[in-house]
Amino acid sequence: MNRLDRCAPRVALAGLLAALLAGCPIPQLLPEYPTGTIAPPRILSDQVLPVDTIILVSPSCATSPAFSLFVSLVHEDTLEMVEARWFVDYDPARSTKVPYRTLFIEGPTDGITITRPVVPKDSPPGTPSFVFEPYDFYDQAFRDGGGLHVVELVVSNGFAAEPAFGQPPLPRPGRTPSFNPVTQVQYETQVHRWVFHYVPAAAGGACGFPAP
Repeated sequence: MNRLDRCAPRVALAGLLAALLAGCPIPQLLPEYPTGTIAPPRILSDQVLPVDTIILVSPSCATSPAFSLFVSLVHEDTLEMVEARWFVDYDPARSTKVPYRTLFIEGPTDGITITRPVVPKDSPPGTPSFVFEPYDFYDQAFRDGGGLHVVELVVSNGFAAEPAFGQPPLPRPGRTPSFNPVTQVQYETQVHRWVFHYVPAAAGGACGFPAP
């Protein structure tokens, strides 16, 4: 990774850090569904763990910290597959526009239950939806300088296909919902995000979020 790549997150996220320090909450997007729109699966934000959307991380943990994130969805169509895409420090102009991890979530086998955890099929109870290891991204100087990471979960039942090489990119690469120009049907996405901010242990920086 060159120096420009290491510095890009500092610039792109500087405004977000300023908002956090001013005590502003992170807005979680609430989709609206106009006529002709197919509603996406809904993230159960009141059941997301950790509940806090701003998580303080120590830059000097003895071992690489790991934060287990747990998410469940509600989707009335129990037969429809749901796609979950995880992004870390998303930037449409950099390689982070590609999902860090993608998961296809099948509906409950009973055909009745409308909730489903964001985990692979047949995962044992208590399996995290995503384990974020912040030390895997950038260097010690970034951590000591109070850097931050934004982890986002984007879910949909209809993502747009990425254009072929040489074609204009999508407005939001990797996370643009699908649109059918014939039927004029527009799909939607829903997003939940966490900010991991490096602060000294004395100021509350933690070394992980354990499974409940």
